[in-house]
Amino acid sequence: MLTDPAQAEEFVKRTGVDALAIAVGTSHGAYKFKGDANLALDRISEIASRVKALLVLHGASGVKQENVDLANRFGAAIKGAKGVPDTAIVEAIRRGISKVNIDTDMRIAFTAYVRKALSEKPEEIDPRKVLGPGRDAIAAVVREKIKLFGSEGATR
Repeated sequence: MLTDPAQAEEFVKRTGVDALAIAVGTSHGAYKFKGDANLALDRISEIASRVKALLVLHGASGVKQENVDLANRFGAAIKGAKGVPDTAIVEAIRRGISKVNIDTDMRIAFTAYVRKALSEKPEEIDPRKVLGPGRDAIAAVVREKIKLFGSEGATR
């Protein structure tokens, strides 16, 4: 993970990479922050001004409390999970982030709705009916994030 803008610039020149994940205060998973989320937005701006590669914000799930609560209500044990606030993501994109990784948001939503389906219909053995609500929850997260990222209706 590169944090220094000069190192990032040199790395991109040397390797010719198309995309670069930069260290700006995020990390993977549901437990990325001990305190408040604090992204190094100035670092994003500086690196974006120096490199000719797409910048990636890894570990950028928002960890929607509604989905955490639902998962916990149906047997999960997700305690103290925190994510990146939507306002910080929007600002990071404005400053040069091109790709935002949000896997944890999708995993939590999937888990919540599959647990709910299993709990509400314990007699169900058809995986399509058990996993369907999880799939639909992932689709809802993706639609929400596409809007948040300003990509709704965008074409390549």
